[in-house]
Amino acid sequence: MSLFKPLLESGRIDFKGQDLAANLSNALLVVSALVALGVGFSQNALSLTFYTYAGGVLLTFLAVLPAWPHFNKTPIEWLPRNTASAGAALVDSPQRPSSRKTLVEDVSDDDDY
Repeated sequence: MSLFKPLLESGRIDFKGQDLAANLSNALLVVSALVALGVGFSQNALSLTFYTYAGGVLLTFLAVLPAWPHFNKTPIEWLPRNTASAGAALVDSPQRPSSRKTLVEDVSDDDDY
C-alpha cells in the first residue's frame, strides 16, 4: 500500500495527462463492454456479462484513478505571482450599471392588455 500512497496523495496531472486519462478510460470501458458481451453471449449467462464488465471497470479505475507518473510528463510552469498588481485590478474595475433591465422585467412592465 505504500506504493499507492504517494500517487493518491499528490493527485497532480497535467492537461495532456488529463486528456490521456479520459481517452484511456473511454477506450478501456468500451473494450471491457465488448469483451463482457462476447463472454456473456458465448457462455449464455447474463450474470457473467455483468461480472466481466465489473472487472473491466475495476481495471479502468486502477489504470486511470491514481496519478501515475506518465500522466504528468509535461507539467505547466506557472508565472510568478505579482501581488502588487493583483489587488489594483480589482479596485480599478468599473461597476455594472444597476439600471439594466432583464428580459423578465421588460415583459412584466408591459401593461398593454
